[in-house]
Amino acid sequence: MDRFNFTKRAINDLAIPEIGRKEYADTKISGLRVRVAASGRKVFCVIRKKNGKFIRSTIGTWPDLTVDGARRVAMNVLRDIATTGNNPNETRRIHQKASVTLLEALEEYISSRGERIKTTTAEQYRAALGNYSQGWMGQPLRNISRERVQQQHQAISEGRISWINKDGQAVKMRNASKAQADLWGRSLRAVYRFAHDHYRDEDGTTLLPDPPTLVLSTKRQWNHVSRKTSRIRNHDLGRWLAAVEQVRSEATANRQDTTAAICDGLDLALFTGLRRSEVFGLTWERVNLGGRFFWIEETKNGDPLELPITNTLLTIFRRRWNVCGMVSVYVFPSASNIKPIQEPRKTIKRIVAQTVPSPNSDGLTPIAFTCHDARRTFGSVAELAGVGTYILKRLMNHKSKRDDITEGYLSFSADELRGPAERIERAMLEHAGLAQKPDAAIDSQLAALVEGMPEKDKRRLLFELAAKLHGNDDTSASNDTEQG
Repeated sequence: MDRFNFTKRAINDLAIPEIGRKEYADTKISGLRVRVAASGRKVFCVIRKKNGKFIRSTIGTWPDLTVDGARRVAMNVLRDIATTGNNPNETRRIHQKASVTLLEALEEYISSRGERIKTTTAEQYRAALGNYSQGWMGQPLRNISRERVQQQHQAISEGRISWINKDGQAVKMRNASKAQADLWGRSLRAVYRFAHDHYRDEDGTTLLPDPPTLVLSTKRQWNHVSRKTSRIRNHDLGRWLAAVEQVRSEATANRQDTTAAICDGLDLALFTGLRRSEVFGLTWERVNLGGRFFWIEETKNGDPLELPITNTLLTIFRRRWNVCGMVSVYVFPSASNIKPIQEPRKTIKRIVAQTVPSPNSDGLTPIAFTCHDARRTFGSVAELAGVGTYILKRLMNHKSKRDDITEGYLSFSADELRGPAERIERAMLEHAGLAQKPDAAIDSQLAALVEGMPEKDKRRLLFELAAKLHGNDDTSASNDTEQG
């Protein structure tokens, strides 16, 4: 190895090797080296042997770091190695871990979960943290204090947050949102808890302080927004279905294919209880019309779901097939036929307007609803129809509890779910006035049967029925009555 007195001119004139790297030693500071790479890059480093281990630590790049600066840094590093025995490379790594930013921790958290986290969930984390704490993303996690978390959570709850979107435009919260504040808090808590355990030194000691989101619990700052309970009431089902049909008919007549597809999708959501993404993301390869079943591969809880195609669903699927079955892989495609429908809000607004009849003699109000209201409606009607709890959980694809051993042994395919699904469908149609209840149908048949009978025959039939109800087949009483 060549040794010389490091000077600005001498280092500047060092020859560039054709391949690999060449290293030179300083004659003034023992342990200071400069490496010259074939790329022309020149790097200062320090070497030292401590406790039988060889240590090499890069301290800077020429000419950003001058010769005098390199010597000062080298002396400090060598002194630290001699007095503490610490490896400067390990110290640097620990410092980098301790200085991890919110954005770096977020991406590491998402990466660590791999396939266990859905793309939509990952994007939800990025949006919540990126929008509501945009200025924090490049800051070290350790700089996020309890006070800042508490203040930010309150600001989101009161709608006092703004951010810059991807187009460089300033965006303000439309309304105060306690739900969004809690979503932001839960997202930050998940990332910080992960980082608190993940980033440690070589002894296993955590490098970050306790999660600052603890303040939201200790000071009872979580909003705990009540779970939504909105649904389409049973007595409104007929008016709602009629409004969907009206908008669908108008859309079909005007070749508004996307609007008609959304109407079909909303009907499917009502009669299956599926989530919005599960409905509009459905592809034809997962629909078996011949076998009368279809399935959802990517559900919220990760379990695939196989469902029967009832008569109402068969009508919907056949109508969709005639419209787009040969031109799109999606059952409910957007206008381009390449992607599924993303936003049904405008069509829902049209349907809500149609739920008010004209003339409106009863003063009926619009039936406001969301896609998830259809899911809650399905579950409510199913419970009233007497569908078992385990069957209903399977139909709605709810995750079983770990401590429920019985549920873990149950497995239902589309064939076993067909009967319960048809019962729910019939209950909905009965509430909507589109199907008669069994007892109502019998009453109608009896009324039609006796309508044209003479009074004499009606009385005889009445006495015979009464006798049978009381366990007496003797018709003498009815005969005596006739003679009298």
